[in-house]
Amino acid sequence: MAINANDITSDITLEIDEDIISITDYKKANDSFFGLIKEISNQVSGKRNNYKSDWTVKVYSGSIGTGVSARQSNNYADNISKAIISGLRSLSNGVRPVFFTDKALEHSKILASIFKESNNHSVRIWSKKEDYVYLDRNIATVVDDILTSFYTEDGSVEGFLEKVDGHNALSFVIYDVISDYSVKCEINENLLEQALKSFKKRIEVIGNVKYRKDGMPIGIVASRIINFPDKSEIPSIVQMRELLSTGNAQ
Repeated sequence: MAINANDITSDITLEIDEDIISITDYKKANDSFFGLIKEISNQVSGKRNNYKSDWTVKVYSGSIGTGVSARQSNNYADNISKAIISGLRSLSNGVRPVFFTDKALEHSKILASIFKESNNHSVRIWSKKEDYVYLDRNIATVVDDILTSFYTEDGSVEGFLEKVDGHNALSFVIYDVISDYSVKCEINENLLEQALKSFKKRIEVIGNVKYRKDGMPIGIVASRIINFPDKSEIPSIVQMRELLSTGNAQ
């Protein structure tokens, strides 16, 4: 059942206009809604992992609706709300929004794909009670197009190795130092030991890289791993001066 706009008191609200939905779809919708807010909050505010303390949650009675309201300490709420609404509109028109990370795109796709057998007006997100956007299935199509690999070439990627997977094919995932985007790295048995020893460390992976249309690397078939030195292995300023002094003396 639709929410009456006059009853909306939250800053950002997820509305599901269905009389009955499964527990799985309800959980999926809310998880993606909160995940979308987290990603855009991090991008707009420049802060990470503060979204839980920046928002309170309201569940609307008489309808399938969940809203979040900003705490007084949250100075970015209006900008975040606008970024979400305008961003979803851009996606619907085939354009990737500025603040939408890969994770934000994936959350948007899930919200747009929940009711495949229904019309395109089952799910919408409100900015207070003044503005809203429907999550039509075209958003899911656009996200797939954005995140699908487009070409491959030899190159390299670097980041912190944080996940190793031995199920079926061997692989690990590295995360970019600045943007935190992930790249899946396929490896053979010869590189497994080095990958395990490099867990939680910064590395460069060389091989055949899979790129998206926008030039973002999303995967690599690795042929070589290069380890960055640990902090303990980097000479201090004093040690560097001593090394330079010794070199000059020779």
